[in-house]
Amino acid sequence: MTIESTTPSALSRQARQAYQEKRLEDAILKFDAAKKLYIQENNVLLAAEMANNLCVVLLKADRPDEALKSVEGTPDLFLENGDEKAAAMAYGNLASALEACGNFKEAEVALQQASDRFQSLGEEDLLLHTQRSLSQLQLRQGRAFEALSSMQSGLEHQKKPGLKNRFLRSLFKIPYRLLNR
Repeated sequence: MTIESTTPSALSRQARQAYQEKRLEDAILKFDAAKKLYIQENNVLLAAEMANNLCVVLLKADRPDEALKSVEGTPDLFLENGDEKAAAMAYGNLASALEACGNFKEAEVALQQASDRFQSLGEEDLLLHTQRSLSQLQLRQGRAFEALSSMQSGLEHQKKPGLKNRFLRSLFKIPYRLLNR
């Protein structure tokens, strides 16, 4: 599909629509074009946001190397401009791309950076999601106890957990009680 001359915000909306409709190649083209236009306008934050959106779509399209290239450096850009939440989300995207490329140690570091920021911001749901991702990564590496600890940590930071999360929280306490007897 060709990219018509338009604004970067219009391209971004079209890319999101294409992504929702599972037209991944169209979404990739439009997010990339929007990113380039934002760069031309010297709007580094929106260009970084487009790079992160592009990363997500490239991962969905099973193109991890391109996804990693797209998202590298964006957490630092957000931090330099004072956007902690966007930086945390960018660290999460970076972690996903690193994991997809097989760089598990670096992915774990990026997830921990995202987790630390979400915790300091009080973003309970995003923290839980990040801790769940960290736990899954640790589990894939055969580190079950650390995975359990990471998941429990995410659950413990929720101020008002739902029924499912309250159940999981109490379930995850059982191994600790057994070990500390």
